[in-house]
Amino acid sequence: MSVQITQTRIIEAILFASDVPVEAEKLVMIAGAASEQELLDIVDILNREYEQEGRVFRIVEVAGGYQYETLPQYGRFVEQLFHTRTRPKLSRASLETLAIVSYKQPISRAGIEALRGVDSDAPLRTLINRDLIEITGRSDAVGKPMLYGTTQEFLRYFGLKDIKDLPGADELASMFDGSEIEQQSPDQLRLDDSLINNTEES
Repeated sequence: MSVQITQTRIIEAILFASDVPVEAEKLVMIAGAASEQELLDIVDILNREYEQEGRVFRIVEVAGGYQYETLPQYGRFVEQLFHTRTRPKLSRASLETLAIVSYKQPISRAGIEALRGVDSDAPLRTLINRDLIEITGRSDAVGKPMLYGTTQEFLRYFGLKDIKDLPGADELASMFDGSEIEQQSPDQLRLDDSLINNTEES
C-alpha cells in the first residue's frame, strides 16, 4: 500500500530525517506550503493525529524551528538507551558566566567580570567552544569591546522556543548539569532572578 505524497507527509518526512530543528521557512519552501500559517495548521493536524493514535512523540517548536520530541514520561526509558553517553557538564565558573550572558545579553567581557568579580576569559572560551554563546557584535564603549550572546544551539539544548522562554537562573544551571543546586558560600555569585531584574544595567 503506497502512501500518498502530500504536504503533511512531506513535512513529517523532513522532520523525521532531521536531527536538528528545521526552520519554518525551509519547511514551507520544501513542502510547498502557502505560508507559515499553513505550516502551523499542518503541524497541529499531525500532533492531533499522534495524540489520537497514542504515539509517544510530538512536533515541537524549539530554537527557531521544528523537531520531534519524545513525550516527557518516556524520558527515563530513552535515557537508558544512551546510558553510556555522559552529558557534558560545566564548571561553576562557566555556569555563572552562561547565566549572566543569557539574561543580560548582549554583554561585554568587562560587564561579565564586573558581576562575577573575577577574570572570565577561560569560561567564555569554554562556552564558545561548546557553541552555547557567540560574539554578537561590538559595543560603542571606548575600545569597542566584543559583545556576547547565546546561540541557537543554546536554545536547542535547553528545548527553548525563544530566549524569552528562559527559566530562572538556578533552574538553568540545574538543567545543564543535571544536579540539584549546590549550597553556595557567601562570596559566590548567586545564580538567581536578580540577574533577570537587572538586565537594563548591561
